[in-house]
Amino acid sequence: MRWFQFRVRSLYDGPGRQRNERRVAFVWVKEKGLDDAERVARSLLSREGWATESLELSMRPTLEEMTRFDRAQSFAYNRALTDGAFVYFEPLHAKATGT
Repeated sequence: MRWFQFRVRSLYDGPGRQRNERRVAFVWVKEKGLDDAERVARSLLSREGWATESLELSMRPTLEEMTRFDRAQSFAYNRALTDGAFVYFEPLHAKATGT
């Protein structure tokens, strides 16, 4: 399982977002290989109408690290186990570590 944190920008107006609005995207991908996982994460963001501005964090968390994740990260991890990948967004100014 891989976890990415991207800084993203919305490509269009939509429910709950405005064009050019910036957010932090947390993406969990059920892939072992870093390159494949990052490709899946970037593709998922693109399909949902987000441009990636930067990759802020990339990791393969250990079980010990995962016990320190907040409720949202735990939920995202479990969804990625089931669905293969999962993304959720937070405002850019929010705490962006998920811990």
